[in-house]
Amino acid sequence: MLAGVWGAGKTSVYQRSVTRLIASGCQSLIALPQAATLTTHTYAPGNAADHAVGIRSWLDNLAAFLEDLDRRFQASTLQGHRFATAWMPTCVLEGAWFDVPVYELPIPRDATLDIEHRWSAIGLHLVVLHVPSHRIRTQCVESTRVCRGPQWMKYLDGFGPDDRKRTEYVERAQDRLMHWAQTSPLPLHVIDTDTGDWDGYAREVAELVTSPLKATHAQPHPTAPRRASAADSPRASAGP
Repeated sequence: MLAGVWGAGKTSVYQRSVTRLIASGCQSLIALPQAATLTTHTYAPGNAADHAVGIRSWLDNLAAFLEDLDRRFQASTLQGHRFATAWMPTCVLEGAWFDVPVYELPIPRDATLDIEHRWSAIGLHLVVLHVPSHRIRTQCVESTRVCRGPQWMKYLDGFGPDDRKRTEYVERAQDRLMHWAQTSPLPLHVIDTDTGDWDGYAREVAELVTSPLKATHAQPHPTAPRRASAADSPRASAGP
């Protein structure tokens, strides 16, 4: 699961990661962009409370679907097959419920922890694209204003009366996201986006998926998740 604030590079890394996984031979890939969770619900009719209910229901259904895929694979004899690493169910999500703290949707932190425990049990990892404080104004405000055009400029104006205030707004959103990430049972990997090496970051994400599959495809997933700690959640190196 890829998480980050506006301009952190989620979409760039998501698209490149999916391309790398397909090129590496992954044939059982579920890839869901940010729009599949957040946008389709927040742009639907209704108020914020209705949207929160819809998001939570969608995530519950998605978790059940992935659990069923994993259960069927684990119960089969495919784990010992020579194509096991290509056929093992693999999932790449952009944003998902870790958009909640960024957009301040009315979903409390503890309301998603049960879903995170379920997803941790089937092997999902959380990757946060972290923008260094000194880069937030350039990367998340000024650059995205140019790249996203007039509609984004109008949306960005809602963050504050000037770029200094808008930068502070994004930084607070990133702080909320990091709090959610650090209190999650999902194994956490933080990628510092200081160098802007999107291909390198995508390679890290793809290798995070493929390396364990090559080494442990014959082993069942753990039945009980464990909470991520500082020792379990190193900051990933940036770039090649």
